Amino acid sequence: MCTLPKQARALRTYDAVLDAAAYEFARYGYANTNLQKIADRIGLTKGALYGHFSNKEKLAAALCTHLATAVEEPLADAKASPDPALERLRTLMLTLGELFQGDARARAALRLTLETAQAAAGPAALLKETHTAVLQLVDEAQQERSWVASAPPKAVADLLVAAFFGVFWMGSANDRPDSGGRVAGMWNVLAHALGDNAGQ
Repeated sequence: MCTLPKQARALRTYDAVLDAAAYEFARYGYANTNLQKIADRIGLTKGALYGHFSNKEKLAAALCTHLATAVEEPLADAKASPDPALERLRTLMLTLGELFQGDARARAALRLTLETAQAAAGPAALLKETHTAVLQLVDEAQQERSWVASAPPKAVADLLVAAFFGVFWMGSANDRPDSGGRVAGMWNVLAHALGDNAGQ
């Protein structure tokens, strides 16, 4: 009789823990976050929190899994869509912008991902995968004569990935950074700078 309400309550607590963890990780980073701070934020005892996540590593892993799942579809669509390459690239960048603008868990996971890559002195898998997709789309857009061909595709891809992820890396400490509009603005500036070469 009480199973469903108990399960619903457990799910709400699980979500609250993830949201609190996202706030702490995004604001303070992995090293400066601890389970007590997370428990205190939502009024749980540390023991109750352990019922959902036994350590900080598992919390961080849950957030990173959330991010990996969230970016999987936009990256797949960017590769598979029949739309022109420039439109697919624009959609990918703005979709990722909206994701990090509206999803605190994704922003926290981005910070965790970048911190981990920095500590390992290697590239973050998410950025590497995104860069590969962006580079392919830039190359296709230039072949379609949508953008000037004189700009090296790798340099354009480097600029896009650095600029778009940099906005959220710098603003990851904010609860809800106003970066979605900044992403659209950056895209418009870049698209204008590279020009529309169609038909030339």
